[in-house]
Amino acid sequence: MREFDAIVVGGGHNGLACAALLAKRGLSVAVFERRDVLGGAAVSETGVWPGYILSTASYVCSLLDPWIVQTLDLGAHGYSAYRKHPSSFTPLEDGRSLLLGSDDAANEREIAVFDAADVPGFHAFEAESARLGSALFEAFSDEYPSWARFDADTRATLEGSAAHLVERYVRTPVLQATLATDGLIGTYAGPRDDGTGYVLAHHYAGRALGTQGAWGFVRGGMGAISQALASAARAHGAHIFSGADVIEVLMRGDRAIGVALADGRELFARTVISNAHPQITFSRLIGDDYLRDQVPGGDALVAKLRSWKTVGPSLKLNLALGELPDFTARPGLHLQPHHRATIHVAPSLDFLQQACDDARREGESREPMLECFVQTPTDPSLAPSGKHILSIFAQYFPYDRSGGWSETARERAAERVIGMLARFAPNLPNVIEARQVLAAPDLESRFGLIGGNIFHGELLPGQIFDGRFATRTPVRGLYLCGSGAHPGGCVSGFPGRRAADAVARDLVGAR
Repeated sequence: MREFDAIVVGGGHNGLACAALLAKRGLSVAVFERRDVLGGAAVSETGVWPGYILSTASYVCSLLDPWIVQTLDLGAHGYSAYRKHPSSFTPLEDGRSLLLGSDDAANEREIAVFDAADVPGFHAFEAESARLGSALFEAFSDEYPSWARFDADTRATLEGSAAHLVERYVRTPVLQATLATDGLIGTYAGPRDDGTGYVLAHHYAGRALGTQGAWGFVRGGMGAISQALASAARAHGAHIFSGADVIEVLMRGDRAIGVALADGRELFARTVISNAHPQITFSRLIGDDYLRDQVPGGDALVAKLRSWKTVGPSLKLNLALGELPDFTARPGLHLQPHHRATIHVAPSLDFLQQACDDARREGESREPMLECFVQTPTDPSLAPSGKHILSIFAQYFPYDRSGGWSETARERAAERVIGMLARFAPNLPNVIEARQVLAAPDLESRFGLIGGNIFHGELLPGQIFDGRFATRTPVRGLYLCGSGAHPGGCVSGFPGRRAADAVARDLVGAR
């Protein structure tokens, strides 16, 4: 039977990036994806509602590695991203709102309505966030990631809270909250919790749109990234199989030698590279007992797997709308700038902290933080004419909710989210034509995100840099290319790039 240089377990964007880069180097590569559609959580799906293309899970782009885009010529394979402008819109129940974008003068006018003294502070915050994000970006491709590359002041900021960072510069509650949300997305922590300073900086690390920290949309939805990577991988000779479920990593002593599929086939390779969550990779596909008995360092690895914080707090709600949301703060059904921005329900830091504290105490937020996107105004190909997609990312609705996640619990959570947003856009409940509710257990079962954590584990101190799982694992011949490895989550491709570099070095060195 044919032996590959590398078998990649999982066709998420990192696995596809890794496969494409290895194939470009001339190695023989095969990718096996459990689902019928490639991309993992970076996917555009057409079967949810007739006529719609839905970014079911991930929804915006910033951190995708420009080096990967250039090296694989992803533009030639259909990838096209464009900047989200304005960047954020935060309505308030008193009829006021805050709209921020790339126009400095417009930002200053918006902020001055609340407090003119915050204008210089906002610029200083943006400069500091860009500095922190740039420092992280430069560390994302490190072969051996370490905190030692940062000075003491930078480490203290990253280990501190998002609230402390924003309060250092601005004092208007809605501005503070708008800026702090980047420290909370996907993270089971409130803005006053330590470590959220790192999460905030992580969300400023991207350069995919040509500007440090800028975010945007991908034309055709997030699956267009994965499809471009798959196309590039195939162009360089990689073999990609969907609907092919890997159920075991085949072992010989402490070395991975191939994989077994659910259909009974066994395939062999010099290296196995897993895009799956670390707990799937090691505990399910190999087994904790085997790791302890056969792999040097297996005891420590199993202990880390069991202590890994991977409880996700997020609920994804996708809505098909018959018309645009009509916001009281900026009324009208016609397309306006705020419809193209990230729409926040986040009036203050105290509101955000309370949302998290309620979930810790009661199982879910009474008044959740919302981050919403309407991409259809800038990409009408995603929906039938005159229709729109509203994508809502809601926190905190944790995986380990007391009482579990019954269908009733899901629907009640969706109604709570819709009711919250309807306070600001009263027409919303009456224009919803279809909805998709993905609670944390759905994110786990559908996308392999254990605990519903979108980052393969919290991006907090103790689980970042050398605290994350190593690309080269204690199992010889087994590598990690997913978000459980440095630098962690978001659609970046860096874990895939780092794994491709490690495998290429090791295989070339072995020849």
